[in-house]
Amino acid sequence: MLWALFIILITLWPGTYFPRMPHFLDLFQPDKLIHLGVFGVYVFLQIRGLVSQPVYPSLRKNAVGIAFLSGFFLAGGTELLQGCCIPMRTGSVYDFIANMAGCTTGWLIGRRQR
Repeated sequence: MLWALFIILITLWPGTYFPRMPHFLDLFQPDKLIHLGVFGVYVFLQIRGLVSQPVYPSLRKNAVGIAFLSGFFLAGGTELLQGCCIPMRTGSVYDFIANMAGCTTGWLIGRRQR
């Protein structure tokens, strides 16, 4: 949960706005690696936390799916909020794709660790 709070804080922090049209090559910008890493760690930590909690067996059983879905909603939600509500920030479909690549990476690693 602390990692989710960290993600929300860094993605919703007001930034500098440089208007330009998105381009397919934006998928290969260096900041996309940061998106990938942050969301990969998030999903991995969610899986580890849900699997290790002793109280709710259904959370342990469905940890991988729950972690991936929460990553999906966090990734989409932060991009939507950046696009409509945060001054000098823009939401980006390419950032969302990088976020989801990170979620998938965290899911694959976490699934193997189970």
